[in-house]
Amino acid sequence: MALVRFSLCVACVALCGGLSACSDVPMATNIQQAQATASTSERLADGTFRDTFLYDEFETRAAVDVLIIDDNSDSMRNKELKLGPRLDSFLGSLGKIDWQIGITTTDTSDGTYGLKGSLLPIAGTSSSILTKNVANYQTAFNDTIVRKEALDCQNDCPSTDERPLLATIEAIQKRDSDNAGFFRPGAELAVIILSDEDEASVGGPDATQPQAVVDAFNSAFGSDKSMIGFGIIVKPGDTACFAKETLVGAHYGNTHAAFVQLTGGVLGSICDDDYGPALASIGKMVREGIKTAILSAFPSPDTLQVVVTPPDSTLTWTLVENRLTFNHPPKPGTQIVVSYKPQ
Repeated sequence: MALVRFSLCVACVALCGGLSACSDVPMATNIQQAQATASTSERLADGTFRDTFLYDEFETRAAVDVLIIDDNSDSMRNKELKLGPRLDSFLGSLGKIDWQIGITTTDTSDGTYGLKGSLLPIAGTSSSILTKNVANYQTAFNDTIVRKEALDCQNDCPSTDERPLLATIEAIQKRDSDNAGFFRPGAELAVIILSDEDEASVGGPDATQPQAVVDAFNSAFGSDKSMIGFGIIVKPGDTACFAKETLVGAHYGNTHAAFVQLTGGVLGSICDDDYGPALASIGKMVREGIKTAILSAFPSPDTLQVVVTPPDSTLTWTLVENRLTFNHPPKPGTQIVVSYKPQ
């Protein structure tokens, strides 16, 4: 039985734990997908596809793995201090979604602080994964995201060759070793980059490219998971922020912005006094994402039939390629059966 996934349209990130999915859509679309609850796909004897989507309290079953890539160079401490207290903006916007957070750094060097994608231990716990079951998880997050090695470092310091995209690939590669338990089957992956520099500090040919992250993700998880990238960076073209941050060696996050664009996420500014709105917008994409059904084949539009049970006269949809996008998320308890002949 193949399972059909839902798209965040992109925000992969409004997810559903414990489900797999199938789709032959190009990766640029595939990484934008998310799941609701149990969904099935079957091909009838006459060649007709019939995809069934069940919306059953999806908020309580949705799941997201949040990987935060924290720039731990010495110019970032004040930004880390701003991020920690606003975690509530992000988690509050997720509602009942089953979230877990892992934090690694941009340091992929061979130095003392080169994590190379391994998750940091969560302060005050014996785990590297933060969940709502951790007592005082807000404090634990604050004490983990603010890196002591970024404070008044003199000699043995974190690398200033920031590589969050490479760190993302390395974190994925360690899914069965250092990071075991973080990348849950069926849960969506949200990658949040916090950095005031570009990949490899200044970008360029030596920088890990966004497509390389997509390829590594797809190779590791196939159609079982979806990914979306977010960034709190020096946004390309934001001359005021650049002028302010360049005093501490900052650079436009061109490569990171390209990764966010490729995966359908949103950008926040590293110069914002309050990261709450940016974090809330990330969560909003998660919550609003379950509006697009990714069909298991590309339909011939004139053969498409959509049956909604119970009927909902307010629910309408549009078809683009193999994406059936609704005008609003279907109500919990809704069953949607989509029948069609493939192209």
